Amino acid sequence: EGVLMSAMGHSFFAILALASALAAPSDALHVSSGGCGRLIAPAAASSTGHGVGCMRLRGGQQEGYTLGVRDSIMIAHSFKGPEFGPAQGMHGATYTVDLEVSVEKLADKLNWVVDIGVLLGILKEVLGVYNYKNLDEVFPGVNTTTEFMSQKIHEGVAAALKKHGVVGSMSVKLWESHNAWATYSNKI
Repeated sequence: EGVLMSAMGHSFFAILALASALAAPSDALHVSSGGCGRLIAPAAASSTGHGVGCMRLRGGQQEGYTLGVRDSIMIAHSFKGPEFGPAQGMHGATYTVDLEVSVEKLADKLNWVVDIGVLLGILKEVLGVYNYKNLDEVFPGVNTTTEFMSQKIHEGVAAALKKHGVVGSMSVKLWESHNAWATYSNKI
């Protein structure tokens, strides 16, 4: 399913999706498996059979548990391409990183998603690869946008969580300022 386009704060899109669902033939749109309140375009429109586009509607949260932790990193980087304007030059950023792990049921006997200390340690270890680094050297020739970095952090944390037997999904929200962020969400 990959990245979900969040309808939170974008009620126009939620209304548009609902209107499309009501106006479409019964097999044109369907609610995704698990009843998590997401509308998915027809599977036939996608070669993967997973549909095209998935939108989480407000109030349609998946049942289960979520544990969140936060840390931060400081990086330097530059971007290639005139679309980036002055950000083509070397500049620094301090990112706040919010990590949320979601599972359908708590671990037996422990009643937790995962040990908070373990999760914080994993996040710190993954962020250590990038903290105080020039991302142009870590990823040569790649535009290390906030979106790109949220995916890379997700991949690193997911690999470590698999070793701990955590099964579920995860979101990494990377804040580049108090009013701008990117999120990558996917299965662990």
